[in-house]
This record gives sequence, structure tokens and C-alpha cells, in this order.
Amino acid sequence: MPCVVPPEVFKAIEDTHGKFFEALSGVDRVAIVTDHLDLAKSDIRAELLEKYAPFRGSKLLEIGSGVGTNLVVWIKDYGVDAYGVEPASVGFDAAFQASRTLLAANGIDTARVIDAFGESLPFADNSFDLVYSGNVLEHVQNPEKVLDEAIRVLKPGGVLHMEFPNFLSYYESHYMVFQPPMPTRGLLKLWVRLRGRDPSFVDTLQLLNPIWCRRMLRALKKRHAFQLLSLGDDVFLEKLAKPYEFRTPLSGRFLTGTVRAIQALNVGNWIGRLIVAANGYYPIFLTIRKQA
Repeated sequence: MPCVVPPEVFKAIEDTHGKFFEALSGVDRVAIVTDHLDLAKSDIRAELLEKYAPFRGSKLLEIGSGVGTNLVVWIKDYGVDAYGVEPASVGFDAAFQASRTLLAANGIDTARVIDAFGESLPFADNSFDLVYSGNVLEHVQNPEKVLDEAIRVLKPGGVLHMEFPNFLSYYESHYMVFQPPMPTRGLLKLWVRLRGRDPSFVDTLQLLNPIWCRRMLRALKKRHAFQLLSLGDDVFLEKLAKPYEFRTPLSGRFLTGTVRAIQALNVGNWIGRLIVAANGYYPIFLTIRKQA
């Protein structure tokens, strides 16, 4: 049977996540939740993960599994032995219960989603073939600790893949506004205030970027052996070098026109290479392989 999203899950996320980001971004909450719960996005993520490691039948952990859409699709359609951690008591706390409702509606054991933080994963060392996280690292209290824990529970030869915004880039995905590079919270708060948006949410964000990633990876190499596979610059160049259509509604609404305009001038991908040299590509796809 195909994966389903029950109406009560949609309603719960509309009243929490949708309501909050409608006020923050000015986008209609139904459109936000429709995009957030779009199961096709899980297929897009699976396609990217398959570039780096065997995906079907793997044992996978998702840090910050949210409403559980990835878990449902990956378990049912790809045979992945997937688990998720999602705090039940912070942020959009409806997501934890909604994820269990979603799993139950799709005939999946609700115990696969665990109430836990990325900084303290309740799993033994060397437990997973893949560790995935999407748009979570910028929201945690201690990004370095989350990365440290993610590598710890990864099996030797396993792959860690984390997707998150680059704040040295041109787009702020929470407020859904174009932006110049933002190295500090103060500058980002000023920018969104000038755009007529509430700047207080900025205080909850970690302003991550490729420079931070490289520095953090050097620190983590003192405790773990791993190979950096990508920071996402290769994916960014690939997108700019060929006709590309954003396959999710909200990203398409805000970015497709800009990408098309760049592509028209991007002979030899020279614009893309300039953006990469300036650490301005979007988003970051931090991908590493753990070594023995």
C-alpha cells in the first residue's frame, strides 16, 4: 500500500509548524505544511543518499526525524531499517506525537521514533550504516556534539549525510528571503527587520557555513577517523551546469527563477565556480565516510 498522511497529522502540523512559519515568512500555512509533508521529497533525498552509499536495506538513523515522513517512505518503499530521534519537549513538540501517528497509520512500529536529542544519542557505537539529518543542525544547542555523536554511532565504512542552510549564501530558508552573506546574528537580525520580519527567531539559529564546517571537521578528526566526501559544492555546481527545476513547491517559488537567470549566463559554470570560491553555495550537504 502507498504511504499515507492522515488528516490529523496535517492538522497538528498546520496548527504548530504552519502557524509559526506563516507569521515568519508570510507564506500561507497550508502551502507550508503541504510542502513539509510532501512524501515525494523523501524520494529526492533517497536519490541523493544513494550517490554515496548503498541505501536500500541499510540500517539508518535520522537525527531530528520531525513528523516522520522520511522514515515512513524509506521503510515502506526502500526496505530501510530506519530509526529516528526527535525531542518531545522542545520546539515544535507536536512533531514527536505526529510522527508516531504517521508511523501507526502506515503500519510501522511507533517505537522506531525515540524521544532524544542529537547531542546524546541512545545507541551503541558502530550501530548504523547511514546517519541522516535534514535542516536540523542549525537548530540544535551544540552542533559539534551532534556531529560527534553521529560519527560515534556510525559503523566503519558508514556514511553521515547532513543537509543545512549556508548562512554565507544568498537565501534564508526560514524567512524565505534573499540575503547577502550573514556571518553574525546581529547582521541577520538587522536584515530580516529591514524586510519587515520578526528578528527574534534568529537567536535560535546556529549560523553555519562551509568555513565553520571545515574547522569543525578538523576538530572532530582528533577523535574520529573519517573521509570528507562533500560539503555540497559539487551538487551545487551540478545543478547550475544543466537545466534544473526545483522539485518542491516552496523552493521552486522562491529560487527557480533566480537559478534559471544564472544558468543563462553561466557558460562553463563560471558563475557557479565563483560562488563556490566565495563559500556561497546553497545548501550545505555535509557528507563523510567513517573509517576503521
